[in-house]
Amino acid sequence: MTKALLLEGVSAYYGSAQILHGIDLKVGEGEVVCLLGLNGMGKTTTLRTIMGLVERIEGTLSLNGAKLSGPTHRRSRLGVTLVPEDRKVFPTLTVEENMMVAARPAPSGLTLERILALFPRLEERLGQKGGTLSGGEQQMLVMARAMLANPKYLLLDEPTEGLSPSYVEAIRDSILAARDCGIGVLLVEQSLPLARAVGDSFLVIENGEIKFRAAQSVVDGEPESLERMLTIEEGD
Repeated sequence: MTKALLLEGVSAYYGSAQILHGIDLKVGEGEVVCLLGLNGMGKTTTLRTIMGLVERIEGTLSLNGAKLSGPTHRRSRLGVTLVPEDRKVFPTLTVEENMMVAARPAPSGLTLERILALFPRLEERLGQKGGTLSGGEQQMLVMARAMLANPKYLLLDEPTEGLSPSYVEAIRDSILAARDCGIGVLLVEQSLPLARAVGDSFLVIENGEIKFRAAQSVVDGEPESLERMLTIEEGD
């Protein structure tokens, strides 16, 4: 059995508009795959497709050798967790309650103690209502909650957008901690430095198609190849 989150020839539609065109993508256990691209190219739609949040999907999605289908809550129970771009916390629950509502124990997995070591600011605010946190703190809370679910695969949509460097560092460390626990991570991210700091492999999507694939060793040897694909050329 292949232990991976696998997309084979996957296309996705919103109404009559086709957004993804035959995507092939693989995320292995304990692997961080970075899905990069300019805005509007299909990155978020790829994550939503995996979670069953688009109107029509063609192709094959599988999770550790079994078909991945059905409503979002079923996919979550099978072991896929999405951290969306919009920070959704339970505003009237405390920080601790927000985290524990999703917690699932796992052998050698992520515990509350380990999560709080990654996010010491959350430990300082365990009794505070989620809705009173700053934007950066809410992002850390959403990330912590997802990791405490100990999913097999974690989908991250722009987790560091608009965050200060200290928050970005905490998110980076949490991604590496998830990888160390054997969680596969599919990271959509605008920050190329962050992607290069955590990624094992890199994909660039353009107009709903994967146009570039490379392992970390290739990108480290020729970083400008990736940078060129993520730069908007200005006209004369």
